[in-house]
Amino acid sequence: YVHASMRLWQMDMQTRAAAGRLSEVIGDATLEYDRNQRRKGMVYGAVNSLQLMEQDTTTKKILDAYSQGVNDYIKSLKLKDLPLEYKLMGFEPEEWTPLKSSLMAMAMADDLTGSVDDIAMTYLKDAFTEKELNDLFPEHFPDSDPVIPNATQFQKASLSIPPIPKENVFSHFDIKETNSHLLSLLPAISEENKLGSNNWVIKTEDATILCNDPHLGLSLPSIWFENQLTSKGVRVYGVSLPGTPGVVIGFNDSIAIGVTNNYRDVKDSYEIFPTPDLNSYYFDGKEQLFDHTVEVIKIKGKKDFLDTVRYTVHGPVQYDERFQEPSGSGKMLAVTWMAHRPSNEIRAMYLINRAQNYEQFLEGLALFKVPAQNFIYTDYQGNIALWGQGQFINKWKGQGKFVMRGDISATLWGEEIPVSENPHALNPIQQNYLASANQTVTSASYPYWYNGRFAEFRSWEINDFLQSGNDTTIEKMMSLQNNTFSYLASKISPLYYYYGQQENAKYKEYFDEWDAYYSAESKIATAFQIWWTFLYQNIWKDEFAKFPQKMYPSSERTMQILLQDTNSVYIDNIQTKQKETLSDIAAFSFQQTWDSIAKLEKKQGTEWYKVKNTSINHLAKLAPFSYDQLKTGGWGNTINAMMPNHGPSWRMIVKMDKNGVQAFGVYPGGQSGNPGSINYSDFIQAWEKGEYFELIMK
Repeated sequence: YVHASMRLWQMDMQTRAAAGRLSEVIGDATLEYDRNQRRKGMVYGAVNSLQLMEQDTTTKKILDAYSQGVNDYIKSLKLKDLPLEYKLMGFEPEEWTPLKSSLMAMAMADDLTGSVDDIAMTYLKDAFTEKELNDLFPEHFPDSDPVIPNATQFQKASLSIPPIPKENVFSHFDIKETNSHLLSLLPAISEENKLGSNNWVIKTEDATILCNDPHLGLSLPSIWFENQLTSKGVRVYGVSLPGTPGVVIGFNDSIAIGVTNNYRDVKDSYEIFPTPDLNSYYFDGKEQLFDHTVEVIKIKGKKDFLDTVRYTVHGPVQYDERFQEPSGSGKMLAVTWMAHRPSNEIRAMYLINRAQNYEQFLEGLALFKVPAQNFIYTDYQGNIALWGQGQFINKWKGQGKFVMRGDISATLWGEEIPVSENPHALNPIQQNYLASANQTVTSASYPYWYNGRFAEFRSWEINDFLQSGNDTTIEKMMSLQNNTFSYLASKISPLYYYYGQQENAKYKEYFDEWDAYYSAESKIATAFQIWWTFLYQNIWKDEFAKFPQKMYPSSERTMQILLQDTNSVYIDNIQTKQKETLSDIAAFSFQQTWDSIAKLEKKQGTEWYKVKNTSINHLAKLAPFSYDQLKTGGWGNTINAMMPNHGPSWRMIVKMDKNGVQAFGVYPGGQSGNPGSINYSDFIQAWEKGEYFELIMK
């Protein structure tokens, strides 16, 4: 009832978006989006999970009671009371059902585990040698400080590691056969625009301090709703997702938890080989009939659109002759995704919210399967722990890294790894802290193979601080969450100064002494980041020019290559006859940088916050209800990963000892989703300044 009274329109729109139903209230502008949501199995997965959840008596009671609360609020509304957005868009709220809560959970799974690199990597597989591909896109990142510390001794795998199949198991994408029209519409994959999050926990002499700042899309109404839940057997404080019951990130009297995205690959693509009549497909030498569902997509002001979705042993066919694969290959592709399998995260959080110790926390954690998350934990007894949690498959090496053939059983997913064998650490002897920031989950000593695309910069920065022996007060933790120091800039700025100062007296102010902090007012941060972006593009664009998806090696790997060998073969532009050196590429990148700086100086100024333009936009993109040009520093390669449209969605710090809990938090928004409410943007100014509010659990 409380969620609905504050966030009804938000809950309505986000679950419509998850279900592929935006066209009902927006029109045909969202038709292709709706088709894609249905074709990748959003409702399919939500229904599967709901069936499992309703088999559990407690979860069914929770979902039914939650739905009743939302519907009681809806029934209390008169037309004049409807949230403003309903009036502007010309529709009214509909009855809430448990399926909508399941769809909300599915939306988070899609946001955090829905993107894959299978297609892009498949194009690269045939163009590079295995050694080159592993060097540019390493499975275990060199010099990583993994989520689970390197010194951790993993238990022996209880499952036999499957051998690599002997047959040809991967699909082949021929660049010559791609559709050039579709290629022109395909956006480049941006390395630094991935979602990110930080969490860490550290032991002091008399307490533990847990910190979490998940980085998600910045929007109004905010993704989170701050609340305390108090009832028989529970007293928990934190943030919840409007549309689902329970506290997701927070604390009770005895424990505190936080999460970051895990980034292990849990979604694989399969090429389907249909029969000529398109009614069947080949599998293990036999013809299998497709299962079909007819998706009826209602469109505001127009006739319904009917879209037939095929289903295979691998799952729904996302791309076919009626809905083209984006790279232009023309292939029919089905998707297998862990989010399609039933799971009960509602029950998991119900148990975790009530947990009084580590064993009870694990009981709930075992049920949390999608989306894969790194759970940080502490309790009043001084225990600290970190789990790379989710449901994962025991894969053979390479399985799912590229698009696989869908006509042979050798590529099917195998056994699920027991969740008790997920990588984890409890009270490590070698260090007094644990931390995750979307980096590589484990060292190569973990017995099960996995792949993913991880981020390393923030983990290096966090680990450097926590290893340094700095004071670990609450104030220091606040400062660390808001830290804008760039590991990348600290390592690469010598090249920036060396190649940049020689010919650019006109831009002298951009070469003053710099501490590698992306502070809001810094002009040097602006020039460096523009130069690095151009340098990065200029190094890789020739090697990857012919590929439909411009997926370059990560900024971390690029930095390492430059630091290891300034004469790397990748620096030369293979599209020209002459051999370019780093000096040539750097000089050209500076020319591009100064062109950009000159335009910015005339238009808006070159202070970093003005150029970055971190904005919190209303979900309906209504400018009067949005906030832009927020005066924040940071970037994707800093701990305070503040991007134009995503950043720290909830900053929380919890100090816990035997005497009780002391906590602080802030998020970029307000409790009310009503743009006319004085509580619509309550916390934005404090969040922008890096300030916190005390979280008082009563």
